[in-house]
Amino acid sequence: MLLAVSIFLPVLMRFISPSLTKEIVRDLRPLRILHYVVLALLGIAVVDNDERLAEFFAGRETMFVFPLFIIAITYAAVFAIVTNNLEDLEADKFTNPSRPLVLETVNKDSYLLAGILCLAYSLFLSFLVRKEMFFGIIAISAGYYIYSCRPFRIKKIPIVSKLFIGLNSFMLAVCGFLLTGGILKDFPLNWALFILLPLSLSANFVDIKDIEGDKKTGVNTLPVLFGERKAKAFIAVCTLCTYLMASILINIIWFYPLVILMAVLHCYLLYRKPYNEKPIFIVYISGLLGLEIILFFHKYLPG
Repeated sequence: MLLAVSIFLPVLMRFISPSLTKEIVRDLRPLRILHYVVLALLGIAVVDNDERLAEFFAGRETMFVFPLFIIAITYAAVFAIVTNNLEDLEADKFTNPSRPLVLETVNKDSYLLAGILCLAYSLFLSFLVRKEMFFGIIAISAGYYIYSCRPFRIKKIPIVSKLFIGLNSFMLAVCGFLLTGGILKDFPLNWALFILLPLSLSANFVDIKDIEGDKKTGVNTLPVLFGERKAKAFIAVCTLCTYLMASILINIIWFYPLVILMAVLHCYLLYRKPYNEKPIFIVYISGLLGLEIILFFHKYLPG
């Protein structure tokens, strides 16, 4: 029933407010939402308890829990996108001119109300499913609000901003970990450090395409402070560290050549002109998914 209602709501809104619904759906940014989902999967993948994993995947509720988690994350993402767009309106005029507020295809008040209602439904849905989901959505939404919106607007602080995003990424992984019945204190420290440090710092690539707008609005990202060339060099080093740490944590001989290929491709796309963020996201997400598959099945793979 919850799945049916969650899917039906956008269809209903399409009749009530077709223009607003269309613009929200068009601006959903599925790769970023997929990134959140993959991080939650990483939390499940690092569970070092075969009996707990078997119990989770064998449970009749499991076939509904994770799809509902994805839906809750998507509704919460609408709120994050809406509030970010409202805060970044002036910058988006230079770097993202196709966004709805820049095109003036939505009313600001209606747009904000839609974002708030989406967050409210996300919290309601997650509350009905699992308490871990509910508190996870609260923590993640609060984190992105502090990152994007005044009076906090942590995104103006270089390095710290992406570490803050890393904390949010970690909370998503913890959410997945807890959904399997894990206990917070048992979350592996090495994987926590992997998410919080190299993975979060390598995420600075998302700021490269917004250099012009960030300069004009005083958002001091790494590319703004140090220039595109130096920022890319720093991001490339962090990216290489991410792949290196992943390979060390997995520690399977044949995994190293695959990691090298992925790292080279990732850095090539980082430097390729004209710069395009989308293929980098695809490689990044594919790498994480591959890592999770290996974590799930590592006992059955040759060392």
